[in-house]
Amino acid sequence: MSTDFSVKKLALACATGLLVAACSQGSSIESPGVTNPGTPPGGGGGGGGGGGSGAAPCPSGFTCRTAAVGGNTVAVVSGAVLTNLTLTNETGVVYEIDGRLDIGSDVGATGTGGSAARLTIEPGVTVFGNSGQDYIVVNRGSQIEAAGNAANPILFTSQADIERRADADPSNDDGGSNISEWGGLVILGQAPINRCRDAATPGTAQCENIVEGVTNPDALYGGNDATDNSGILRYVQVRFAGFAINTQGNELNGITFAGVGSGTEVDYVQVHNNSDDGVEFFGGNVDVSHLVLTGNDDDSLDTDNGYVGHIQFVVVTQRADGGDNLFEMSSVAPGVMPSSPTVSNFTLVGNRTNAFRLNTGTVGHFVNGVVDYGKECFRWEGSAGDGVAGYNAALDPMFNSVLFDCDAGLTTGNSDAAAAQGAVNADSNNFVGANSLAATFFPGPVEAGVTPVDPTTVDASFEAASFIGAFSPAETVTQNWAAGWTFNLFPDPVCPTGTTDSGFDIDGTTVCRLSGVITNDIRLTRGNFYELAGRVDVGVDVGADGNAAGGDPASLTIESGVTIFGDAGSDHLVVNRGSQLFSNGTLANPVIFTSEADVTSAPGDRTDAISEWGGLVILGRAPINRCRDAATPGTAACENIVEGVTNPDALYGGAIADDNSGSLTYTRVQFAGFAINTQGNELNGITFAGVGSGTNVENIQVHNNSDDGVEFFGGSVNVRNLVLTGNDDDSIDTDNGYNGNIQFAIVLQRAGGGDNIFEMSSVAPGVLPSNPAIANFTVVGDRTNAFRLNTGTVGRYINGVVDFGKQCFRWESSAGDGVAGYNAALDPMFNSVLFD
Repeated sequence: MSTDFSVKKLALACATGLLVAACSQGSSIESPGVTNPGTPPGGGGGGGGGGGSGAAPCPSGFTCRTAAVGGNTVAVVSGAVLTNLTLTNETGVVYEIDGRLDIGSDVGATGTGGSAARLTIEPGVTVFGNSGQDYIVVNRGSQIEAAGNAANPILFTSQADIERRADADPSNDDGGSNISEWGGLVILGQAPINRCRDAATPGTAQCENIVEGVTNPDALYGGNDATDNSGILRYVQVRFAGFAINTQGNELNGITFAGVGSGTEVDYVQVHNNSDDGVEFFGGNVDVSHLVLTGNDDDSLDTDNGYVGHIQFVVVTQRADGGDNLFEMSSVAPGVMPSSPTVSNFTLVGNRTNAFRLNTGTVGHFVNGVVDYGKECFRWEGSAGDGVAGYNAALDPMFNSVLFDCDAGLTTGNSDAAAAQGAVNADSNNFVGANSLAATFFPGPVEAGVTPVDPTTVDASFEAASFIGAFSPAETVTQNWAAGWTFNLFPDPVCPTGTTDSGFDIDGTTVCRLSGVITNDIRLTRGNFYELAGRVDVGVDVGADGNAAGGDPASLTIESGVTIFGDAGSDHLVVNRGSQLFSNGTLANPVIFTSEADVTSAPGDRTDAISEWGGLVILGRAPINRCRDAATPGTAACENIVEGVTNPDALYGGAIADDNSGSLTYTRVQFAGFAINTQGNELNGITFAGVGSGTNVENIQVHNNSDDGVEFFGGSVNVRNLVLTGNDDDSIDTDNGYNGNIQFAIVLQRAGGGDNIFEMSSVAPGVLPSNPAIANFTVVGDRTNAFRLNTGTVGRYINGVVDFGKQCFRWESSAGDGVAGYNAALDPMFNSVLFD
C-alpha cells in the first residue's frame, strides 16, 4: 500500500506541539539523525587510511614513531614531565603515551617538595596508549588542562580504537564490547580524605594514601586543602582503558580522582568501556557536571575515602555483557568524616548487580533521579550511614524526587531493607513503579509527573533544573547536552522486536512496520517512523471476565515523540479487551497518529485533509447499557461490537468499572476516518468502547477526522484536556451508558463540515443511562447543533461557553426521563454555561 518513502520529503504538519487548528503543512520536522560519535583522531581531520607513515609532520619538540597509527603521525610522550608541556592540535597527528607518564613529581600534602608541572591539551587532540603500562598520573601540585569543546572533544583512547576507526570496516567503529586496551588517567590532589595510610587524623595534612597498584613511585594523595586545583577536564572522552598495570592484575579506573579538590573543573566528561570502574573518587571534594558513563565493566561511579563533592547531570548505561553496580558508595567506620556525595539529575540504566550499593559509613544525598534497572535497586548494608539497622533521616543516605523502576524489587535479600524502604518513604515525591523513558534516557509522562527538587536549594553549586533525570523534557536525541561530543551514547535506532523494517525511509529515518496481531508486549522506540499495515490488533480479546478461550493480552507502549501512520481505512489500531495501550507523549514530544500523506507530502495547505487512514479503537470491560444479545445492562453478559470492525468482531463491555486499558497522554490523532470496509463504515478518531476508569486519558487532540472526533460507547473512562478540531461529524459523541467525566474541552468545528458538537445518546429512559459530567468547556461552530440530546441521555454540563452559529439545542423529548418538559432530577442539567 505504501509508495517508495525514500524519495519523499518529510513535512509533518504541526508536529512540534500537541495542538493543531486547521493547520497547514508548512512547518517541518527534522528527522531524528545519528549523533556524531565523537571527533576522529586529528581533531576532525579524519582517520586517514590504514598503515604506512603519517603524512603530517612531526610536531616540534617531539619524537615521532616511524610507523603511523590509523594513518596519523605519532608523537611520543613518556617519562616524567617536570616542566609545562602542551599537546597542540595538529591535523593528522596523535600523541602516544609510552609507559607511565607522570605530570610533575609529588609536592606532598603541603606543597613543600617535588616539582609541579602542567600538561595542556588543546581541543581536538587524541592521546592514546597500547597496554596497561601506558597511563597518565597527574601528581599532587601539578595540573592537567584538557579543555576541549563540544565540536572538538579531547580523546584519551587506545591504539586499537584508532586503528578500528581508520580501517575499511565501519561495523567495528564503535569498538563493540572491547575493553582494557590501555591504562587510564589518575589525578592526585591535596584535598581531605578519611582513610589514612599511616596513623593520622582524617582530613588533616598528615592523612595521605596511595592509589593501589600505582607504584615506583607511589601515587600519593590527600591533604587539607579543600580548594586544591588539579586543572580542567572539559569535553573529554576516556575510552577502552583499564588494562592491568602490573603483574598483580591491578586495573585502573577510567579516571581516578584521588584527593582532588573543588578548585578543579570537571565538566562534560565521558568514560566508555573501561574494564574497572568508570570513575572513582577517593576522598576529596571535586565537583562534576555533565558526566556520561557507558559500558564500564565494574562499577560505573564509585566513591570512597570521604568524598564529599557534588555531581549533576549524570547518564549511566551498563554494557550488556558486564558491569557491577551503577553506583557503589563506600567510606570508613560510621561517623568518621563520611563519604557524602550529593548527586542531582541522574538517569541510570542497567541490568547487572545493583543500581546502588551503599557500604559502611557512606551517606550521600540523591535528588531528581530516574533508575531503570533489571535487578534490585539497592544493596544497602546495615553498616551504611549511621551503621545502625533501619532508617535515620539525619545520618543515612537520603533520596528525594527519585523514580525507582527495578525489576527485581527495591532491595537484595542481604540488604537492610527497612533502611532502604524508609529512605524511599521519607519523601512523598519518590516514586516506585514503571518508567516511561523514551530512546533509553529521555523523560516521558511518568517522569514529568514526579515533582522535582530545586537543586539550588540542595546546594548553591548546582544549576536550576525543574525536572528529574539527566535530560529535560525539551531535549531530544539530536538536541541535548550530551549530543555531538560523546561516543556511542545514542546508537542508530533499529526497528524494535515485534516490528519489521519496511525497507523504506523518510528523509533517512527508518520506517518500521506493525502488522497482524500483537501477542507479546511491544515498545515503539523514538527515532523511527511506524507504519500500520492493515488492521493491527493489540492482544486477543480475553472476554468480559478475562477467561475467553484463546484470549491473549498484550501491551503496546509508544515512547514520546513517536509518529505512527496509516495509508487507508484498512490501516487502523484495535486494542482488545484485557490488553493495553500506553501512548506516552509529553508536552514537548507528543505521540502522533497520522497519515502517510501527512508525513510524506510536500508542504501545502492541509486545512481540508481528512479520511486518510482508519483510526484508533480501544475496547474495555467496563459496563455498557446496550447489549448485543439478551442480557442485563451493566453485567458481564452485556457485550456489544463496534460497527464495521469485524473478522474478528471488536467486542466490548463487562462489569469492571475501573478496567484499565492503559494510558494516553499528549497524543494527537489526525486525518483519520477513511472507510474501513466496502459498506462505508468510518471510524471515529478515537473510539472508547467500554473503557474503564482505570485508563488514564489526558491531553488528547483529534483533528480532521471524517467521522466523530471521539465517541464513548458506555464505560466510565475519564478524560482531561481534550481538543477536537475540524472533525466532519460530531465532535464528542456519547452512547450506550457512558458515565465518565470530561474536564477542560475545546471544540472547533471545520468551516466546511461537521454535525453536532455534542451528540449524547443512550437507550430507553431509566436503563443505566448515559450520564457524563462535563466541566470547563469552550465550543465554537456553525453547523447543525451545539447539543443534540437523544433518547435516555442525561448528563451534567458546568462552566461552559457555547459560541454557535445555529441553534444551541436539538433536545429530543425522549431525552432524560423521556417525558416532555424539564425534570431537574432526571433530565440533562446545565450550570454556569454561557449560551451564544
